[in-house]
Amino acid sequence: MGDRFSAEEMPIDPVTFTGDFAWLHAYCAERSGPTGMAQWSDIRLVDFPSSLLPLLVIMDVVDDARAFVFRYWGTERTNLQGVDMTGKSVMELAIPGLAEGMLMQNRRAVEARAPILYRNCFKSPSGRVVEYDALRLPVLDGPDIGKVFAVSQFITGHEVSPPGPRDHPTPV
Repeated sequence: MGDRFSAEEMPIDPVTFTGDFAWLHAYCAERSGPTGMAQWSDIRLVDFPSSLLPLLVIMDVVDDARAFVFRYWGTERTNLQGVDMTGKSVMELAIPGLAEGMLMQNRRAVEARAPILYRNCFKSPSGRVVEYDALRLPVLDGPDIGKVFAVSQFITGHEVSPPGPRDHPTPV
């Protein structure tokens, strides 16, 4: 792999989800109405497991050039990428190709009006190659999709800080 971000869309099968993927998908599914998507007003971050919050990203869908703005950027994301992106556009991500990849995946989740799963790979600022699966879930804010949730499970290249016991792949 070079210095660029790469991605491959994967098939969605919630039956195979484990750990944070299974929890987040089930949480949103329990709150989904006839559209199959949860409403932002029904989401309570205080309900989320403490292991998930440092690894979670919530993006606002905005109707301008910024496209997606990070409302919530988990602390493990900052540890990995070396920057807190809260309040910033996806387009401001500095890792080569990452902004374009995240923009495309978020647009894909909005267009699909359903969860999507990607296998992603990039080189972190520390030089480590990081490979992970990323689950993105669109969330309604009124009649329109207003948020995209993202959580990742690492395959290679990352250790959670501080280390702690986990019974599933370490997500970010």
